[in-house]
Amino acid sequence: MWIPEKLKRVRALVDTSAWLMIAPCAIAIYFIDGAMFKTLIQWLLFAPIITGVAVIVSRIMFPQIHLTDLVAEVKTGNTAAGILGGALVLFVALLVIALVIWAKA
Repeated sequence: MWIPEKLKRVRALVDTSAWLMIAPCAIAIYFIDGAMFKTLIQWLLFAPIITGVAVIVSRIMFPQIHLTDLVAEVKTGNTAAGILGGALVLFVALLVIALVIWAKA
C-alpha cells in the first residue's frame, strides 16, 4: 500500500502546470543572469536537504505526534487535532526558515 503513496510524491515532479510556470522563467533567468540561475539551481538542490533535516528534528522532538493520524482525526471533525497539526506544521516551517538563515550566514 505504501508504494502508491510514494508515487504521488514522484508524480508531483512531472506536473505540467508547474513546469509551464517554471521553465520559461528559468530559461529567461539563464539568459539574463547566468550566475543567478546557478544560485537558483544550487538552492533547489539544497532545499530538500534542509527540509529533510527539519522533518528529522521534528520527529525527534515530537516522536508521539504523527501527522497522518492528525489528518485522519481532523477529517472526523476533531478541532484539537487540527490545532496540533497546524502547530506541528508551523514548527517545521519555522525550523526550515531558521536552517536557511543559518545556511546563509
